[in-house]
Amino acid sequence: MRLASKTDEYHRLDLATFKNDWFENGRWGRVTWSRGGHKTGSVAYVCGTDFLKLTYLVGRGESQQQIHENFWLSFSDQHFGGRRRWLVCKCGRRCRVLYGGRYFRCRQCHRLCFASQYERFRVPGMAEAETVRKRLGFEVGFAYPFGAKPKGMHWRTYYAYRQHDWAMGDAIEQALVGRWGL
Repeated sequence: MRLASKTDEYHRLDLATFKNDWFENGRWGRVTWSRGGHKTGSVAYVCGTDFLKLTYLVGRGESQQQIHENFWLSFSDQHFGGRRRWLVCKCGRRCRVLYGGRYFRCRQCHRLCFASQYERFRVPGMAEAETVRKRLGFEVGFAYPFGAKPKGMHWRTYYAYRQHDWAMGDAIEQALVGRWGL
């Protein structure tokens, strides 16, 4: 049985990063991704009132190919007024995020799952707590102590993160006790 790929293994293009007025004004630009200080990909975009156009390169060397993709936009009314903008994937689904492989598609088209779906036992909030540790530059994993307050962070924010981290440690311990009687 082959495990599904995770969303964090793909380049992610989130509609929330585009401001609403960019679509009205026909804004264009480029989104670039990097990992470990090295550029891993980029895509040029053009926003229109009812479309998003992407242009990017795939492959290497002589097999490199330029891809042009157009995605239509769909709108839904909000309960308290206003409209929400959606991308329409090539499969016809409305989505907010496209994931880039050879082509940009929705999560279902690429058959992706979220990293939290790989957790051996599910403790709500655990993936979020690990993300906070990564973002703060601490060792990831609850076997390591929570690090010192980073310079420039408010003490209230640090205490809230630390309290959440401790709660996750307690929840993991309870899950282990409940599951294996440790």
